[in-house]
Amino acid sequence: MKKVCAVLLAAGLLFTQSISASAAFKDVSQSYWANEEIVYLTNKKIISGFKDQSFQPNAPVTKIQAMIMTARALNLDLTNRPAPGFNDLPKSSSGYAEAAAVVDEGLFPKSTSLKPAEPITRAQMARMLTAAFKWKASDAVSFKDVPKSFWGHPYITALASQNITLGYPDGTFKPNQALTRSQFSVFLARALNDDYKTYTYTNTALKYKLELPNYMKTQVTTENKKDKIGSYGTYFYYNNTAYLGHKPILAIIWAVPESKLPRYEGAPFELLKKQGSTYYFYQGPSEHPYLFMDNQNRVVDKRNTNEAKAYERIQYKLAHMIKGITPTN
Repeated sequence: MKKVCAVLLAAGLLFTQSISASAAFKDVSQSYWANEEIVYLTNKKIISGFKDQSFQPNAPVTKIQAMIMTARALNLDLTNRPAPGFNDLPKSSSGYAEAAAVVDEGLFPKSTSLKPAEPITRAQMARMLTAAFKWKASDAVSFKDVPKSFWGHPYITALASQNITLGYPDGTFKPNQALTRSQFSVFLARALNDDYKTYTYTNTALKYKLELPNYMKTQVTTENKKDKIGSYGTYFYYNNTAYLGHKPILAIIWAVPESKLPRYEGAPFELLKKQGSTYYFYQGPSEHPYLFMDNQNRVVDKRNTNEAKAYERIQYKLAHMIKGITPTN
């Protein structure tokens, strides 16, 4: 048995040890919260990395970069566009044609100057996407730092009503904050592909809700179970039994009453939220389900199969989205 355990450990038994095996960029691991959207836009040749194989996900997106990538995403015709009128963007500049197309389409306001190297704000990007996809403002959503008097209010609420943005956990949108490359990727991927938009998963029994990507409606199943101590957990399963013959666990959310908390000390849980006398914990998989021992005690490694890669992609994304849990009791 010791030899068997040693073989598995050497092969990378712990799930967290295989995180970066197939990352597209050296600074964006497969478990990075925006990895899916970054890979999606990269594959569509809308966004790219740098020569050193980095993506620099936290770097700001400049106005001209946002215009270039938006023009690519919308496949805008760059020919025969009128001059955009920016005195700081010569015709010979990189991105001039894209800027002219974006302005001509009404996605960015005309002005005497652009300041092309200046970071684009989250509100400015909201305006570009809202204008591009002709979304309507909504009174059904709000952010405490986006009053109705703010110029970007209709664009930001339109963006939120389309499930393009969730804002921040504290209820803010941070409209004047520079948009990062990862945030840009998420915004644009959701705008282009409904699979990346979110829906609200509500668990009435355990009294919480989550925002999850649309594709998880069919690829993830859930079940509430009671443990031996008396707490309930929501088990999230990958809805695919093709290879393993069963649905492997993706994650567990535990709802632990305060009276039972001492019984869970030392457990591999991560505290998510506390609401009243209930503690919500996250538990991820400790072992990779596609790396296991068969009946003859032989190591079976199927982590390179498409099924296993899909499992990993969903598990990493689900783990991130679970961090945004909202108790409802």
